[in-house]
Amino acid sequence: MRKAEFEVPSEVMAEFAEEMASRDLDNKVIGTNEDNEIVVEVNYEREESKSVDELEKILDNLREQIEEEEDEDQ
Repeated sequence: MRKAEFEVPSEVMAEFAEEMASRDLDNKVIGTNEDNEIVVEVNYEREESKSVDELEKILDNLREQIEEEEDEDQ
């Protein structure tokens, strides 16, 4: 069993959770970090690696959306 940790900004947690659920990955929230991001642990098998890679890309895109919105607000 492999493990990945994601630090998810609270603003996009709902979207990230939907994406994670649609991939049926074993996961749990393990806390928050100093930036108040939600720390999610995902346990997966080798054959699920592609799904975890997709989640990483999705999280990167969600972070970019947050940054763009913050730039627009300034």
